[in-house]
Parts: sequence; C-alpha cells; structure tokens
Amino acid sequence: MSLSGVLGRLQPYRPRALPSLSPISAAVERVLANWPDLVREPPESDRERIVMEMKRRLDQDDWQDLHTSLVTSAAVALFDEQRRGREDLAALRQFYLDEVAANDSKAFRNGMMAVYLGSYLPGAPHTIKLGRALSQVSSLLGERWRPLLSAVPRLLDGTSAHEQLGQLMLAMPSPWSDLKTIGMRKPHDAGLMTHTHLSFVKAIAPSLKSEPSIDKLLSWLRPDGALQAKKEGAAQAIAALLSPWSSDPPDELRSSLTTRLTSSYGDPRTRGGEAPWGQVPQDLVERISRWLTGENIRFFMDVVSAVETSHMWEPRRRFWLQLHREKRIDSAWVALSDDGARRAREMAQGRPGLAFGRQTAGGSRVNTCLLVLKVGSRIVVEGSHSYKVHVFREGGHKTPKLYQPRYDCEDIRMIPGADSRAHNGDWQGWVRERI
Repeated sequence: MSLSGVLGRLQPYRPRALPSLSPISAAVERVLANWPDLVREPPESDRERIVMEMKRRLDQDDWQDLHTSLVTSAAVALFDEQRRGREDLAALRQFYLDEVAANDSKAFRNGMMAVYLGSYLPGAPHTIKLGRALSQVSSLLGERWRPLLSAVPRLLDGTSAHEQLGQLMLAMPSPWSDLKTIGMRKPHDAGLMTHTHLSFVKAIAPSLKSEPSIDKLLSWLRPDGALQAKKEGAAQAIAALLSPWSSDPPDELRSSLTTRLTSSYGDPRTRGGEAPWGQVPQDLVERISRWLTGENIRFFMDVVSAVETSHMWEPRRRFWLQLHREKRIDSAWVALSDDGARRAREMAQGRPGLAFGRQTAGGSRVNTCLLVLKVGSRIVVEGSHSYKVHVFREGGHKTPKLYQPRYDCEDIRMIPGADSRAHNGDWQGWVRERI
C-alpha cells in the first residue's frame, strides 16, 4: 500500500450532516490557542534517525505501521538547516513534494504547510519548491490556513511572503495579537516569522521617533504577559530603536526606552558580550549606556534622598547632577545598602530593568550607599551619609571597577594612593581640579 493509502485510511470519519459549528469552532479556537503546533518538533538528537527511517521506507517501499506523526516530524528534520541541501536526501525531499499533491491526508498537508512556514528562507530552493507544491493544493488545505492565505496572497511564493507579511504588520495596531487573528498562531516562530520580523523592523524604522511606532515595536518584542522577549532579530530591532537619537530624546521617552529595553534584554553595560547586545553596533550600545548613566545617577540621588536625613546631602545631589548635565560623567554605577536596596525596589515599580550593585560593609557603614563614576581617566567613588568622596586613577591595581555586584565601602576607604576629602569647604572645586 502507498503512503497516500496509509494516511488516507487514518482520516477521521466525516458524517453527512453536522449540527451548528459555532460551539465546535469556539472549542477549536481554544485548542489552537493552547496547542498551536501542528507538527511535533523532534529533538536534535533524534532527527537524523527519523529521517533515515523515512529514507529506508521509501527505498524499500515499506509503509506498514506508519503514523502521520512520524511522517511530519521527519519532514521537519528533512527540511531543517542541516539536511535540506544534502544530496543523499534529494530523493526523499522530492518524495515529500510529490506527496503534497498526491496525498489526500489533511493532517499530512497541514503538517507540510507548517514545515514550509518553519523552514522558510527567502529564495532558497527548498522553500520555492515546497511553496509551489502547496500552492497547487491551497484550496484543499482547509479552514486552518484560509485566513492566513487570504490575508497574505503571496504566502506560498517562497520569495516575498515575508515582505508582504511585514507590511501587513506595519498596518496592524497590535501585530502580536493581530497576527494570531489571521492564523499565525506563533508570531515569534522561526522561519517565515524570522524574516517577517526583519522586514517589519526595516519598514517601521523611519517612523521610530514617533511614540506610537516605538510602542508598537517594543510591544511586538515583548507582548503583555510574555515571560521572555523575542531573541532572534532583537539586535536589529534594538538598533532601529536607538538609531534615530543622535540627540537625546525627551526625558520621559528616554526613560521609557531604557526601562523597557533593559527589562527585556538586561543592562548592556553588564551584558555587553551577550546576545542581543553583542550584535548591536557599538556606538548605539554606548548611546544607551550613556542614557543609563543618567538614569543611575538620578536613581541613586532619589534613593539616597529618601534614606538620608542630613542637610549635607542636597548640595552633593546638585553637584553630581550638574556634572552629568555638563556631560563630564562617562559612566555610573550604584551600590546600595540593604535599606537602600529595599527602598530602591519600592521606588523602581515600572522600571524593573534598572540594575544596581550592593554595598556590603556593616557596622557604622551599614546604611552607606555608593555611586561609582568614571570621569575621564579617573574613577570617583561618592558615598552617602558622612562618607568622603574618593578619586582614583583608572587602571590602578586596586582601583574600584564599575558594574560589580558588590562593594565594601570600608575596603575602598583603605585603598592606598587615592585622593579623598570630606564634604566641607570648597569640596566641589577640589573634585573638579582632580577630574
């Protein structure tokens, strides 16, 4: 018996007449929302085995005890990046292409449609051939794909589906949810949606000084309720969001950008070599790092102002903020005491990506918070309460480094070779002379 015969025999019984389909449609919608995968993705360790099992069956014309799940899972592996160009599997790939036209199994055709979307690579031979095979039977693919085929007429051409879908996303108020309404159940999936994402980013980039466009792209990267942000293609999206701002954006917009990006992808100053920050152009990483420097300074000042009762604090606050406005401060990092960290968490509602270190000294310094600054070739350590301001040469053997998880303010005080001064007299002028 042929593969078509085996799979056809597995078709569910279809009655002549059906009751109202509304309850069934609603149930199907719930199932698709919770289990959007039409094809089981085989683990990497199993892919070669199941592909070779299908090859053996083809070579020996052996279709006994074969399940649709194995056929479609093997197709995923056959058309993946490692196997879709292998010469020894060419006959098996052609067999699958022929079966798309010849096989009446809806489960098989639906599975091959999912394989096409998941392995889509614009202009690649396997994509074009699989798209052509599916286009010949597009009217037989069933209701599952009808909205998507209707919304994206070029879906199966294998070369420009991603561009048409990217333009469609540009017109959507909420691409994540709107894509689901037209049948794209996993909007952040690989294959077609990887290239659609890049097309969408390119299309929306010219409007990314507009807050609605910024919000649309950020909401696409991390939809409401999502535990994780989109990773593949995130570097291109981040670059598009940061590129328009050779001059700083308004304070509220800048704060929103830094908060949402660091909440989704971490602080680029502490994760510089990790994806996606490692793939973002360095000048743009430096741009957001400069914004984060300002955020750190202001946040430190706000936290310390909330826990520091001394009248001596306000002049220090004004001085460091003035240096920041003068663009004298290259980088900044905060280390908070336990009390300061608790207050920071209370104050950081809505800005979860703003990171800080901890100040660990106890005793009389248990409530001291630190601000560690890079100013030219100097590292400056400012502290709350009665802590002196310390100025170090950058690169010294024991000079404090920025972005560390822990600092001990007493250890810093004992480092030899530092200039230090209490906050009395013209201490501001003293600091300016040394930086």
